[in-house]
Amino acid sequence: MEILSSNLDRKRARHLHAVLLFNLVVNHIFLFLMSLTLIKASSIPMIVMVVLSTCLLGYIIFQAKRSLTDEPSWFVRCHWQFAAKRARMFLVLFLILGSLTLAIFYGGHAIGLQGVAVKAFASILGLVFMVAVLGLVVIEFDAEHQSKDGKVPPGAIAYYPPPAENN
Repeated sequence: MEILSSNLDRKRARHLHAVLLFNLVVNHIFLFLMSLTLIKASSIPMIVMVVLSTCLLGYIIFQAKRSLTDEPSWFVRCHWQFAAKRARMFLVLFLILGSLTLAIFYGGHAIGLQGVAVKAFASILGLVFMVAVLGLVVIEFDAEHQSKDGKVPPGAIAYYPPPAENN
């Protein structure tokens, strides 16, 4: 649905989509690969990646919640709420799969798994996570493009309907 919005509103609507894309692409792909190569030397890059991701996701969720009361433009609020919904979904996925991976990686020997099985299970969970990240990257690029064009996805309208004056 095409909405009449100013260029400033379009630019502001793209902001949280861009932050989420930065988190997904730069943090969870590039920094993750760098951290993975350095994991034997130090786990600090992996911890930095987790902390940075949590902070960025928290920022998205906080800004979207704040926009409900402070943002005058429905177009911007709608895009920010949709970005926050995806950020919450990603945060839950990140925490669940990360916790499972850590539990298997550090506790797999306690339940009788050998070293190869532990690495295989942890790798499978990592692969599932990376597929989810790539799927979210595609979805967020589309959402950012729609905000740039002044469009609101139908799912966003169903999630956050426009006020009466925008109908």
